[in-house]
Amino acid sequence: MKTFFYPRLALTNIKKNGKVYIPYLLTSAFTVMMFYLIYSLSVNSGVLKMDAGAQTMSMILGLGVYVVIIFSVIFLFYINSFIIKRRKKEVALYNILGMEKKHVMIMMFCETIVTTLISLAGGILLGVLFSKLMFLLLVKLVGFSTAISIGISTDAIVKTILIYTPIFMVSYLFNVIQIKLANPIELLRGGQTGEKEPKTKWLLTIIGVLTLGGGYFIAQTIEDPATAILLFFIAVILVIIGTYCLFTAGSIAILKMLKANKHFYYQTKHFTSVSQLIYRMKQNAVGLASICILCTCILVMLSSTVSLYSGVQDTANKILDESFQLKFYLDDDNAYPSDKDLKVLYAKLEQQLNRNDIEYTDFVNRRYVIVNTISNKANQVALSDNYGKDAITVIGLTLDEYNRAYHDNQKLAKNEIIMSSNYFQPQKDFQIGKHSFAVKEAVHKPFLLEHEKQVAGKEVAVVFPDTQTLEKTLSVTPEDPHMNYIETLSIQYKDESHAEKANEVLKDCVENEVRQSELSSHYYMESHYSIENMLTQMYGSLFFLGIFLGVLFLMAAILIMYYKQLSEGYEDQKRFEIMQNVGMSKKEVKQTIRSQVLIFFFLPLIVAVIHMAFAFKMIVNMFSFLVLSGPEVFIICTAISVVVLTIIYSIVYILTARTYYKIVRH
Repeated sequence: MKTFFYPRLALTNIKKNGKVYIPYLLTSAFTVMMFYLIYSLSVNSGVLKMDAGAQTMSMILGLGVYVVIIFSVIFLFYINSFIIKRRKKEVALYNILGMEKKHVMIMMFCETIVTTLISLAGGILLGVLFSKLMFLLLVKLVGFSTAISIGISTDAIVKTILIYTPIFMVSYLFNVIQIKLANPIELLRGGQTGEKEPKTKWLLTIIGVLTLGGGYFIAQTIEDPATAILLFFIAVILVIIGTYCLFTAGSIAILKMLKANKHFYYQTKHFTSVSQLIYRMKQNAVGLASICILCTCILVMLSSTVSLYSGVQDTANKILDESFQLKFYLDDDNAYPSDKDLKVLYAKLEQQLNRNDIEYTDFVNRRYVIVNTISNKANQVALSDNYGKDAITVIGLTLDEYNRAYHDNQKLAKNEIIMSSNYFQPQKDFQIGKHSFAVKEAVHKPFLLEHEKQVAGKEVAVVFPDTQTLEKTLSVTPEDPHMNYIETLSIQYKDESHAEKANEVLKDCVENEVRQSELSSHYYMESHYSIENMLTQMYGSLFFLGIFLGVLFLMAAILIMYYKQLSEGYEDQKRFEIMQNVGMSKKEVKQTIRSQVLIFFFLPLIVAVIHMAFAFKMIVNMFSFLVLSGPEVFIICTAISVVVLTIIYSIVYILTARTYYKIVRH
């Protein structure tokens, strides 16, 4: 046998089967490129230098690495099954013409070597070319300024080769096993399996209805955000199981019902389509369900990550109202930190702001107590440890502290209080536990409440006549009235453009004073700028990963659709030829094709949108736990995602229907 016979034969086979292999090679190279990009970003030194969000961002990108690996294994094996199915007749002909199975295996091994080298070389080359662009996109999304330190990552190249070479080799072994166990006659019939009309599997249909209904039920009935996060993946698994079961068994039941409807079935375009779909649904159902799940994943990822990213500003406002906040958690006897040390610190902070020409509208420090309660009525709360949906935070401070903090001169009788609330307008009286008070005045002072907006939780601030009344009223255990006070300083800048500089100046000043004085080390310091920066980095990296995986899943869905229609086209070619020979016109053939392809294409998309509609409530609940703004942003992002996906889907439909028709026509 001539030298390089098998390699030349392998190259010839790849070239002749270009319609099958070219999309496979492009997809394999694209998948390799995506892994190289996500891995190189996760270990990039520039990413690891991105301030406080570096660890979270690296973790998110690392999660993306594992998702891409799992996706690659499943997807490449899935596509390989289409290719080997298409080539079974070709392999059988080699056997019949005298080529032994071991020679066929050698030829296919050469083909695998060629496709592996092309995929790895092409994917790594594209990864190197696009790595800088991806890094720039990530930096843009997270709002971080850093020097570009992107080059060729040797570690990423080695990891890519070590991971993807075994995947391609195992795919080859899978093909070898099929050829080894089958005889030439079985291989010739390999592309025609599944021709018997499948029976309606009622048990599988019932399982599908129950699991899908269970997933929908969880999504619609869970109200608590923490529970929604815990049960989200259970609901996802149930929906996936239900989708596969109903596409496999339920679709056949529906098609048989259509067949039983004589007015619908006995029309040329419906007769042929329904008949073929019934015979093929067992094989097609898995592909259609996979497309549906991929589309659902795309919609969930894009709408969720875009909503999170676009709601960064609202989320930061929800977490912290003021520009800068400093809290000291005082001991029971209020000895540390001392009032003297705090006054010195506050004076130095004001001095630093003035020295750096940073103007501020508010500079308020106050000492108060926070207790958790539950609401009985609008003007009544009960002391409780409940942190659930009905929890209300009561902020208590004395009249002296209120007058000092807000430069006021209020006076209160023994049973009088001053109030402020972010969820109701205080009435003439207010009851806390067993204690009733007359509301002298309802006020709105800056930072009197922890959060002015109710979205962060229901809050009530109460100004008591004296310390004794405060502790007696708010103490859960009357025998031990001592309470832990919080000393808080809130600063609001006049111009937020100075926030970065102000944050740095104030932070350095506080840390220096804590080290040099007797101030308690038990303190909390935060700024609106740092929170917004952290959320931008975290949600920006999630948004990047959502786009990244969305593109990957979209590519998978498109390729599954392409191979599905390619495979069906070749299998239906002979049947439509017979139909034309017995009198069916080309127009009728085209109408039949359009009817069938429409069902194949748009059923998964329609079901994916239904899944998304049922998941909406659960996702919004989880977002409320992640302190996102209201559901309006998510609704808009979801609608845009559906429209964009539908447009892309329609373009693929037009191209695929044309390819399918050309195959059938010839």
